[in-house]
Amino acid sequence: MAQGKDALPALQQTTRLLPQDAEVLSNLGDALAKHGLLNEAEPYFRRAISLKPLYEDALHNLGVVLIQLGKIEEAENCFMEVLTINPDCVEARYFIAQNKKAKIADENLKALAAIEQRVLQQSLTLSTKDRIFLHFALGKSYDNLKEAGSAFPHYAQGARLKRQTYQYDPSIDTRNIEELIRIFDSETLNRLRGNGNPSEKPIFIVGMPRSGTTLTEQIIASHPDVHGAGELTDLMTITQRNISGVTYPGSIRLLDHPMLAAWTAEYLTAMGRINPDAKRITDKLPANFMAIGLIHLMLPNAKIIHVNRNPMDTCLSCFTMLFKDDNVPWSYDLQELESYYSGYARLMAHWRRVLPAGTFLDIHYEDIVRDRETQARHLIEYCGLKWDDRCLESHKTERTVRTASLLQVREPVYTSSVERWRRYERHLGPLLDALGDLVPNR
Repeated sequence: MAQGKDALPALQQTTRLLPQDAEVLSNLGDALAKHGLLNEAEPYFRRAISLKPLYEDALHNLGVVLIQLGKIEEAENCFMEVLTINPDCVEARYFIAQNKKAKIADENLKALAAIEQRVLQQSLTLSTKDRIFLHFALGKSYDNLKEAGSAFPHYAQGARLKRQTYQYDPSIDTRNIEELIRIFDSETLNRLRGNGNPSEKPIFIVGMPRSGTTLTEQIIASHPDVHGAGELTDLMTITQRNISGVTYPGSIRLLDHPMLAAWTAEYLTAMGRINPDAKRITDKLPANFMAIGLIHLMLPNAKIIHVNRNPMDTCLSCFTMLFKDDNVPWSYDLQELESYYSGYARLMAHWRRVLPAGTFLDIHYEDIVRDRETQARHLIEYCGLKWDDRCLESHKTERTVRTASLLQVREPVYTSSVERWRRYERHLGPLLDALGDLVPNR
């Protein structure tokens, strides 16, 4: 089935011609969900299931959509229904492990362990994809029980299997970071500064994945004047265009004021389509940290929030997370993870050196979870908004969340994830040594 939005009209037409075909309905739901149209996708999955109650794919996909919509209990019911059809559906068990904290004598953990034994005994064969789900599910379950010694080998095996499924050259990211540092010097910034758009609508939230960017966005998006747009790719799409055959960041050397103004107008137009009435709109693509210098030139009044978290906790959280998308290829190998993190840290230090003081706000995840109200008030004030008490109950805010942190933002803020890495310290010695002085309180 085609994945582009251009395929949607054809699928919708097929649905009108075959309104009682469960597979056609489910395919349309799947296409809508892949493009973030979750509320539109949900009824198509439900109609498919009403026509074909034991439709495993539709039940599973509905469960995934319901998680993103914050309907956690309904999602779990879908996955449990899948397991009545196929008890060995590892992916359903993975989502249950993600949604529900394992306890001693946990039935899902028992089933996962039994599946693992059957695989080891060669009485059950799983695809590579299902083996990855199996190990990450077991890792998460043992982590919930605070059994780091049992959890880490599963995370490591799941990560090894995942890493084997794609090509990635970490030296490319290293070169890009070094080129950004070379190109965005004082001379380039001074040459392009002074003709930016005065709009205050965008709020950029940047940092490493798993650093607290989603929590930060959820606090800000709980304000009635803010629309939380999540991880927008518009800015990165615009910047990746080549100029005379040169791509970003080298293209910045060829950028002029008219082209910069055109890029900015295009970005703001795309943002305006998301919610024309919102006073502020958040753009929470963590990788926008690579474009802070460009954001400063394009939108000098935009608020940029950089979320810091203990490097060891950040890296461990990345390593133990099976990301939905393949845009974090560096996260499944500890050496590659350290290389990417170190490059990120170098670039952030560069932005602090060459950009005017106050260009972006540094906040710390640990401060947010320890003193939520003080930090929430600081964030809202920085964004130029009046205080609203709803920002203190951000876990109750109903909005679609599609990132790896989608479950955490539905819960009150806890401190249990602070210094989590110490439970795994004996497995992380090389990472700790490589990160060196970047790690506080070693």
